[in-house]
Amino acid sequence: MNKQSETVRKYVLENLESGVFQPGARLPGSRKIADHLGISRPVVQSALDTLVNEGLLVSVSRSGLYVDGDWTSRRIRACIKLYTHREFLPWLGMFEKEMASAAPELHISTCCEEGTFEIVTTAVAQTRFREYVDLAPLVKSCFPDLSPFHAEQLRPFMHGERLSALPFLFSPRIVACNRRMLAEAGCSEPGPDWSIRDFADIMTKLRAHFPPERVFPWNTNAYLWMNFVLCFGGRLFCLEKPDPVCFDSPETVRALTFFRSLAAKDAPPSGREDIAHYARFAVSVLDRQLYSPIRRDFDDGFLFLPMPGVSPEHSGRSIQATELFVMRRGSVDRDLCMRIMRFLWSEKFQDHLAELRYGLPIRRSSLERAFLPGNPADAAFRDAMGRLCNEYSVSSPPLFDLVLTGISSIIAGGGEIESRLRELAAGVRVYLKYTKKEF
Repeated sequence: MNKQSETVRKYVLENLESGVFQPGARLPGSRKIADHLGISRPVVQSALDTLVNEGLLVSVSRSGLYVDGDWTSRRIRACIKLYTHREFLPWLGMFEKEMASAAPELHISTCCEEGTFEIVTTAVAQTRFREYVDLAPLVKSCFPDLSPFHAEQLRPFMHGERLSALPFLFSPRIVACNRRMLAEAGCSEPGPDWSIRDFADIMTKLRAHFPPERVFPWNTNAYLWMNFVLCFGGRLFCLEKPDPVCFDSPETVRALTFFRSLAAKDAPPSGREDIAHYARFAVSVLDRQLYSPIRRDFDDGFLFLPMPGVSPEHSGRSIQATELFVMRRGSVDRDLCMRIMRFLWSEKFQDHLAELRYGLPIRRSSLERAFLPGNPADAAFRDAMGRLCNEYSVSSPPLFDLVLTGISSIIAGGGEIESRLRELAAGVRVYLKYTKKEF
């Protein structure tokens, strides 16, 4: 597709993304679009025809072109789908600018259900790996020497010799404590070797002194409660055991029971959209991506610690927060894929991540630049790098959705946790028995 045709294509796609062109709405005529873009009408019509062929537009005889009512379910050519809203990805501005010249055909979407390419998170990359192209040969072609990178970050996304996803930034999770609020509640400041019991004692004192909704930003998303499962020595699955289902084990039951106790009664769950207010809480769990836009709110009045544990060997363990690049099966544009991969691992982009203090860059030299000397939060993030856990230990999307949705529902609901977890675990064991699913 030539440059002018790409201009027409981008004009339509961007208006679809922004909602200017609503599903079922009639598009402006080709003459009007041609006048608006300063492109000849035959070129405009040809470009619109390709969008009809892709299923994004519908041609109605003697009436014109209309937006397909289900256009977001179509897989758009040369489209990269983001896992979250644009405002939560501070690196996106540079990425868009560079791709405009390096890959002008690339469309960036938050609306589509699937993309040719996608930016995904740890759990999605691990559970849906069968849906993605093996990137190992492309990595070898683009980066024959892996020594400049933290190549060990590839391992959690390897399945045999296959690489399902390319990580370009990662982060452990740490705990931020408001020193002033601790002192007001009569809490001694914990040290880096603190335990879950210390954490529980602090939360009890804080709740006695402050409104519960000021104590901890609680929600039922797996990225949060899974850290407490690790702190208690629990797991969701253990593939080495004859019965791999572990989320009804005593350790995991205690972890989830404790986690539910952290919720403030009658307070709505806190989500990513609430990050601007995280510094107002007495205690919060942060990854570096979450910390980046609000780091100026966490001044010297905050204490930064690793995740606590029931024992020293479980202290500091956290679920890794990762952003990764994938290419869906059935996609054939490997040249475009390699252009994107080269940029994501480039020194220019990785240094930009370091300057943003957003996550931890995969490139070693950039990672060293990412840490601010003397910054207590960065010191905590650096120390926590050695206790990362990347494994959710389940690679079946339906099973993953069942387990995580089920556990989140149990935590959010009333009733006794242990019996409900046993019920869910029994259902998962039956599911595994009759579907013969592999992890």
